[in-house]
Amino acid sequence: MSETAREISGDVSPTRAISALDLRMMPRDELVTLYHRLEAPPFEEMHGEFAASLLDQGSTRGFLLSAFALNMSGRWFGKAFEPTGPKEGHGYNNFMTPRGVRRSWRMRTHMGPSKLPNDTKDAFHLEYSHFNDFKRGGLVGAQLHTMFDEVRKVAPGLYLGIGRVGFTERGRSDLHPFILEGPVAPFVTQD
Repeated sequence: MSETAREISGDVSPTRAISALDLRMMPRDELVTLYHRLEAPPFEEMHGEFAASLLDQGSTRGFLLSAFALNMSGRWFGKAFEPTGPKEGHGYNNFMTPRGVRRSWRMRTHMGPSKLPNDTKDAFHLEYSHFNDFKRGGLVGAQLHTMFDEVRKVAPGLYLGIGRVGFTERGRSDLHPFILEGPVAPFVTQD
């Protein structure tokens, strides 16, 4: 077991904060264990554009499928959030395309208890179904209609997210860790 893994599991007292590099080096099971121990970020802190990337997906197949799904609209590189009330807001994902940055895959955001099994602590939720129509959106719309993310704070400016997507309970039970860093830029208001 790695030193970081022992710290996460409680075998050793943490001697330093967990960094973005630590998250990128952790296997999926350690990321999920860490996620369950973390607290939700203050809602108002989740404002602006954040750099994002996938973390370990548990297998090569899992990583390739996740990367393919995320990059159908361009190269995915971020998420953005804007509060619209004390505990709710909205946001979008950022993609690099041949024509420049594309801001799409809109979502609603709110604070609330985790929807992951055996976890009732609060998390910052990203729900895509409201803005993404299953019938008119084709493959991407169908995927987004079933997509749901949760985010918790690791350290200042560093967040661990867990994504889920799928039409079946089995599909929704696959957990897809990702990292957010920032904010790195202000929120861009969408038309």
